[in-house]
Amino acid sequence: MKLIKPNQLLGYTIAFFISGFFQKKTQDNTPFYSFFNLLLFTFSSITISLFLFLIIYSEKQEHNFFNFLVLLSILTTYFIVRHLLDYFLSNILGLSLATKYFLVTKSGYLNSLSLWLFPFIIIYQYAFNNSLFLIIIFFILFIFRLFLILINNKKIVILKLFYFILYFCTLEIAPLLIAYKIITTT
Repeated sequence: MKLIKPNQLLGYTIAFFISGFFQKKTQDNTPFYSFFNLLLFTFSSITISLFLFLIIYSEKQEHNFFNFLVLLSILTTYFIVRHLLDYFLSNILGLSLATKYFLVTKSGYLNSLSLWLFPFIIIYQYAFNNSLFLIIIFFILFIFRLFLILINNKKIVILKLFYFILYFCTLEIAPLLIAYKIITTT
């Protein structure tokens, strides 16, 4: 990714700390299906799948590549369906102009989260054996992501509060609760 678009990769990496990167990205009207974005989507899917794999299958004897591929395919399918749902719902409800920036920041902060999570996965793999380390880091990054999404989109959130709450509960919180239920019951 660094060879293809180093400035854009740097922008995603420091997007948590600077404002304006996603505004510029929205104004440039960068297509989601560009090669760099697809590569970044693949990296994010693999990183988040690896995180979930290390948390769910914390026992070493359960670590096999098939389990990882199943988890990767489920997560990738979820991300694709969520992206398509976001796109279609915003067009059906006539919110396409108002929510474009929101959708760009939401997916952009997810990419930033995965770029920041990857080094912590490496540190966990070689330095820590406690999965609580990874869970704490992930939730800190995830809460930071939600906070930045709310702060950067407060105008949209206030104007379309009902739609935002409906979206947030169904596509952001519900999958986390389902994943938590699956993890704790197995």
